[in-house]
Amino acid sequence: MTNYHRWGKKVERVYLSHRPATSGAEAAEQKIADYASSQGIDVVRISPNGPRGVGKSSPDENAIIISLGGDGTLLHTRMQICNNSIPLISVNYGGLGALSELEPNELDEWLPKILSGDFFVEERSLLSPSLGKTVLNEVVLKSTEVGKSSFLTLRVDGQYLFRARADGIILATPTGSSAYAFSAGGPLVDPSLAAMIVVPIAPFFWGIRPFVIGNSEVRISTQGDSTLVLDGEKFSDKVKELRVRISSETAKFIRLKPFSFPALYRKLESRLV
Repeated sequence: MTNYHRWGKKVERVYLSHRPATSGAEAAEQKIADYASSQGIDVVRISPNGPRGVGKSSPDENAIIISLGGDGTLLHTRMQICNNSIPLISVNYGGLGALSELEPNELDEWLPKILSGDFFVEERSLLSPSLGKTVLNEVVLKSTEVGKSSFLTLRVDGQYLFRARADGIILATPTGSSAYAFSAGGPLVDPSLAAMIVVPIAPFFWGIRPFVIGNSEVRISTQGDSTLVLDGEKFSDKVKELRVRISSETAKFIRLKPFSFPALYRKLESRLV
């Protein structure tokens, strides 16, 4: 897929969110809001407990999202706004910051360029589950009962692949391959690829291992009710069947410098040791 294009339009609206109870993030949000207002840019602040679909009713062709926090803050904000056409950028006021473009000490330097539209947009794959909204990181289907596994049956494009007892299963995007899927033994996948990473969680069978597929539909059936989690947020405890495929929509990331897979690898290496 063609991943980059220049934005080149003046920003007219900025959605702001910050990690709760983080003083540095709150101060940075206020600084951005003040500067944006001085440039005649509409500012919309997103409350962590606010309503969903804030950006869904408007085309917002010249809007951007700035998230001040960790990866979880960005994922939650994206879920709240519910508009995949709006480019987003994360400033790392969290821990790992695998999705972050900037560290806090870089914000002052780059803010004028961001708000003037002087940046590139990188498109990344999303997953589309049959229940809920598109996800940026991962779809997780797991046993509803804590400490108990359940039988999962998995089919790819309608063809039977396996049936096994496991604690659950993760279906991740390449972007999400550095998150839960990675900690469960999945591979780190270049985010420029359009792919789906399938990672069984603690399967009770030696032959089942993580694998990567392209534009196919994965169908999962469970013996009993299972819990569905989308990008870290619980969607339902009553799921018996789920279908997931790569979405026709993409996530848009603001890029001020070229993305580097080796840099992501080194970031994970330095912060997870």
